[in-house]
Amino acid sequence: MNRIIIAGNGFDLAHGLKTKYEDFINWYWERWLKLLYSSTNQIEKDELFEIRAKYNSDSLSNYFYTSSTEQNVYKHIEKVREWGGLSDIISPFLERISQSIETKGWVDIEADYYAMLVERKGKKDELERLNKDFAVIQKLLVEYLNEIQKNEINEELINDDIKRHILAPFKQEEVAVSSDKVWKQFIDIRTIFTRDEWSRLAEDYFGSGFENLFLYEVNKYNDKIKKNSLDSIEEINKNVLLPDRTMLLNFNYTTTADLYMPGSSRFIVNHIHGELDPKKLNNVIFGYGDESDDEYENLKKMNDNEYLRHIKTSRYLETTKYRDLLSFIESGPFQVVIMGHSCGLSDRTMLNTLFEHENCVSIKPYYYVNEQGKDNYLDIVQNISRNFTNPKLMRDRVVNKTFCEPLPQVNKE
Repeated sequence: MNRIIIAGNGFDLAHGLKTKYEDFINWYWERWLKLLYSSTNQIEKDELFEIRAKYNSDSLSNYFYTSSTEQNVYKHIEKVREWGGLSDIISPFLERISQSIETKGWVDIEADYYAMLVERKGKKDELERLNKDFAVIQKLLVEYLNEIQKNEINEELINDDIKRHILAPFKQEEVAVSSDKVWKQFIDIRTIFTRDEWSRLAEDYFGSGFENLFLYEVNKYNDKIKKNSLDSIEEINKNVLLPDRTMLLNFNYTTTADLYMPGSSRFIVNHIHGELDPKKLNNVIFGYGDESDDEYENLKKMNDNEYLRHIKTSRYLETTKYRDLLSFIESGPFQVVIMGHSCGLSDRTMLNTLFEHENCVSIKPYYYVNEQGKDNYLDIVQNISRNFTNPKLMRDRVVNKTFCEPLPQVNKE
């Protein structure tokens, strides 16, 4: 039996990394603010934003000074607009995602893009501008995440509690009732493991030098089997229930989660959305991935590839990563473990493929607990339910909260 670990942005956040979309947008505006503090020009612009002083005698730094109490250039501009000192031209897409942060405190760039895409059906000029601006946002996001990757992601981030959860044995209570036969088959297969097979399992998980201790525990387990004294699964030494293979399905562009994968062929890392490379922006798959939405069918009927330019499905075909995932889930029963992924609609097509696959025996979400003690387990489960077409199957496969845990948070201080 295998395991797929889905690592989403919450995994990076659990390590104290500022990888939220709002962190990225704030970084963009803070960079603008630094420029405007010292600008002696009447006009400054980039691919998304242009600002100018209305009066010829003014430089932009007259409006943006270090003593200002407003540290967000977007808010500052809004205030200056009120009395007419500045004029600006802003990308509609950038404005929308910036306003999302102001009104909601968070933003889903991919969802906002899709909503604007739908709004632009039949509006060729606006569609081209939206896609152009989305590509610029992708380029800037890669630049931002590359800084984090270079300066903050290293082995010092590794947390023993998180590692323990990633390499944890299977538990019977986590397996769907409908998969009980699969669970018993897994146990039966382990009872006929050879000494060499146990040794390889121990070395791959724990490193060399642990084989003898592991084999001692295995022998006790096998003795119980042979003597028919195994009254319940709970009596089995838990380490004998380690997964055969594990795929880390990394939805992030960073390599934080990769730090936890042992260097054995038993462990596979799949950067399903690509990896950071400042010289190869096309390595990153950034866009929307819900093909079940009614509007998606309408976009396909527009017979214009610009509407599908940033839809994830077609981008998956540019590499073997999606095919590798399909091969893995076809190879045998698997458990899905969710660490830091909201399971929102931006990845609905892929998640549905995983969650409703006949080989899926379990879906275990790790949840987040805020400072007030409130957790988001229910939010994650509700999002998971949207990736199912069969609610009965969902209720059987999703692990009960009683057997789930919060994702450990790393204190970087």
